[in-house]
Amino acid sequence: MRPRWGCATQPIRRSGIKRGGAGPGLGRALSSYWTACVILLAIVLGGATRAGFLGDAVLQLIALPLLWLALIGLIESRETSRVRWVLSGLAMVVALPLLQLVPLPPSVWTSLPGRSAITSTYELLGDPLPAFPLTVSPEATWLSALSLVPAVAIFLSVLTLGYEQRRHVSLVVIAVAVVSVFLGLLQVAGGPNSGLRFYTVTNTSEAVGFFANRNHFAALLYVAMLFCFCWLFETSEALAEARAAKFGSKTVIYFAVFAVAFIVLMAGQLMARSRAGLLLSVVALLAGFIVVMSGRRARGQRYLSKFLLAAIAIVVVVCSPFALFRILDRFGTEAVSDARVAIIRNTISAAEAYMPLGSGLGTFVPVYQTFEKPSDIAVTYVNHAHNDLLELWVETGIPGILLLSVCIVWLARRAIAAWTTAEADDARRIDRDLTRSAAVVIGLLLAHSLVDYPLRTSANLAVFAFAAGLLVPPVQARRADREMAEANSRMVPHRSSRTPQPVRQRALWYADGEWPSDRN
Repeated sequence: MRPRWGCATQPIRRSGIKRGGAGPGLGRALSSYWTACVILLAIVLGGATRAGFLGDAVLQLIALPLLWLALIGLIESRETSRVRWVLSGLAMVVALPLLQLVPLPPSVWTSLPGRSAITSTYELLGDPLPAFPLTVSPEATWLSALSLVPAVAIFLSVLTLGYEQRRHVSLVVIAVAVVSVFLGLLQVAGGPNSGLRFYTVTNTSEAVGFFANRNHFAALLYVAMLFCFCWLFETSEALAEARAAKFGSKTVIYFAVFAVAFIVLMAGQLMARSRAGLLLSVVALLAGFIVVMSGRRARGQRYLSKFLLAAIAIVVVVCSPFALFRILDRFGTEAVSDARVAIIRNTISAAEAYMPLGSGLGTFVPVYQTFEKPSDIAVTYVNHAHNDLLELWVETGIPGILLLSVCIVWLARRAIAAWTTAEADDARRIDRDLTRSAAVVIGLLLAHSLVDYPLRTSANLAVFAFAAGLLVPPVQARRADREMAEANSRMVPHRSSRTPQPVRQRALWYADGEWPSDRN
């Protein structure tokens, strides 16, 4: 096998790895495939706006093996001390709904605010007061706790994955989002009664993909657009570097694949007609430019700029006959309707009534209905507060708000580190871009949560967990695993992003990557 950049290969040094065995890297490879599988199924099955669907149960069962693999990987790495604060914070997040399910003596739970109606009911019936948990709806809180399983499993698994495996998973997110757009196109073509709309309560005139709500579909699209933008720039750099040489057709093919995927995602965003999705997509594109151009020469900028102008023109020309006027009509409506104002007012009243410990995760609907005035009852069914901060305040009170603050501080610190910390020796430029894009993704989803509830779906929560995991450098593998990686690196020469070298005639599909490899 001849090296691609003219480097002389070196023989593999014996490292105690048995020839022909599975190798210690099997666990990491299995975690990579299982993580991609869980994220794929989360997007396909987890588009509902409330917990308790059959798809959620299937997803949670499939996520259990991934959770086990992730925990085993963290234990075997022997470097859990480096992420102990992360694991401690995650344990508190999981413990919050579980503590709300602990039965309390009647003398305790009757003293909690908001329980007077339950107490009066038992007094009228003449029955003794039983031991009740803190939550006013244990079943709803159980479902909320179980909905965290896929996200927790994905986050822990990403911690154990190497940079190469993380790249693979990001490609899965892009691919499933593209498939979702084509599904949305078929939904629009099939009309309001299309059998491809998988939920009874849904937006019947727009594309929703695998989701029940167009806003949540749009959230997946701007996340995938940002990841796709990073890969698109990486392939454009390969074209720029190889412009003076005869490069293989694979370089052009991979650039074309990501270019088409990016155009499809933009078109899907227009079909969704989500105001928040369109605005945040613009922010994602601007942030994507900053991500890919930071610390780089502008060798691929000319190719990418021309492509983006052409892509925007193509999308506008193709989609304007059936989407542009409807989009303008959406922006012509009032951004904050009277119904939204009433929802916010009633939600604040409910949060104050259940202070300081909240009503329990997943209990927003029954709690909100007790504070809804007859004049506020509209044709639409209020299933969420359209502001996750307020809804979390209702359900978890002060403990939930404090825990959210801790999580946001940690995410902000990791985001800053992604932009300021020097990249690892085994990282590529695409790895740095994906990490910084993950910081942008988290910011976009949190901002979106102030006017909607995208993270209340298992699909977007799984993507959020993946992005949060990208912010943490990979936990080092065991010694035997590291020796295998070092041995493989001697056989597959690669370049660091800090030491650019000229590309030979047979360039890879992007400048410094090793995946996918050309084995011809």
